[in-house]
Amino acid sequence: MDRAYLTPEEVAAVLKLSKYTVYEMIKRKELPASKIGRALRILRTDLDHFMRAHKSSEEELPTLHDRSAVLRRGHPLQEIYFAGSHDLSLDLLTRMIARRGVTLFPVYSGSMDGLIELYKGRVDIAGCHLLDQTTGEYNLPYIRSLLPNEEVAVVNLVTRWQGFIVPLGNPRMITSWEEFLSGRHRIVNRQRGSGTRVLLDFKLRQLGRSADRVPGYYREMNTHYELASAVLRGDADTALGIESAARGLGLDFFPVQEERYDLVLPTRLLDQERFRIMLEVLRDPGFKQMVVAMGGYGVSSTGKIIDRM
Repeated sequence: MDRAYLTPEEVAAVLKLSKYTVYEMIKRKELPASKIGRALRILRTDLDHFMRAHKSSEEELPTLHDRSAVLRRGHPLQEIYFAGSHDLSLDLLTRMIARRGVTLFPVYSGSMDGLIELYKGRVDIAGCHLLDQTTGEYNLPYIRSLLPNEEVAVVNLVTRWQGFIVPLGNPRMITSWEEFLSGRHRIVNRQRGSGTRVLLDFKLRQLGRSADRVPGYYREMNTHYELASAVLRGDADTALGIESAARGLGLDFFPVQEERYDLVLPTRLLDQERFRIMLEVLRDPGFKQMVVAMGGYGVSSTGKIIDRM
């Protein structure tokens, strides 16, 4: 990206945010943008200035302790700080709760890092879809391990299909893990600590394959849209990702693994208005219908508290 102007999607990739969060930042005039024709564009120099001003997300994010002090002073916050794995239903949730006065600030850092950020008190909520290779269970073993002695609630966001994102017609006939990891196809990968990466690495070990023999294994992306975009551009032959990202860009998809994506938050936050609003939206039939319409999702448990620890 050496051009003077960037698209909101390119800015989202640089900042590791959803594109909807970038649009919200533009709307609030936090990030300058210009209209060129019918499209919004951001000057690279403006983005560089924004990044210098905000430094790293780790330096900028107030801790839960800092924000609870604000709450005690009688100024309830209508903001939710999120870290964890990317999912398109989260982008939809961000838009829906914004209509009710709650702003979700997401950092798509991967499932593992999301739980670690929650443990450190840097975010309010984490999103994860981590397969435990010993038990075959999703999320709960990792939550018990990474959040010891923490009282948290586990709320289901969706169940979803992971699979092979491929061009229309699947010209290379990639329909099995053996073929996907054969070394005959260029892939792009999610970053370390993401649930998708955990699943792929598990299959590599299961099949006795070397990552070095898979072209593109070390080329990392932060969101499923980035994976799908690489396949759409022809920069990769295939990628392991979610069905909704493939369908959203008009690509084909071969499902291989159904998984559960959960949200994790301290139990004491459940009664706060911002989280009551979030749960109401998650449980709303209209929201669930919109999620299903994206393709590749199950919503029978969406909004349900799976466990309390």
